[in-house]
Amino acid sequence: MQYTYYVYKKEEANITINRMPVWFKEIQFDGDEKEGLIILHSNNEYDEYWKANAKMEISWESKKRENFMHYDAVQKSIDVYNAINMVVTEKKNDWLNSHEYTWWFGNRRKMIRKHYYAEKAIHGLFYCDISERLFSFHTGIIDELYENFEPYVLECYKSIVCH
Repeated sequence: MQYTYYVYKKEEANITINRMPVWFKEIQFDGDEKEGLIILHSNNEYDEYWKANAKMEISWESKKRENFMHYDAVQKSIDVYNAINMVVTEKKNDWLNSHEYTWWFGNRRKMIRKHYYAEKAIHGLFYCDISERLFSFHTGIIDELYENFEPYVLECYKSIVCH
């Protein structure tokens, strides 16, 4: 039997991800329970310029419920990534526990030191009414390996416990 997930806990931020793919390890953590950022990279490197095959960022910020509109937050995230030439190809809505959850898929060609790379991305966000935090997930994956990572990343996104 091969294990493909582990439970990732960050008590300083009051976040638990019940199904984190085993290939991801924490590279950086900044913040506290109100606002912060976690960066995780996959274990394998694609090449000397691209580095890790997949890179995941989890960020959160405090937002009062009265000042939050879900569709505005989704559109703002799309606009930010459009500014760096990320083309959104598909958008889906679902429920995560009692939170409205939206994720979108995109792709772009990225240049690093005169090398062009095709990158695909999965971006998800939701607002937790209980902790009054907006969570944003972003995973960039080298195009050739995207199909291998996609189901595990989506499962990871759906397994967060935020309060």
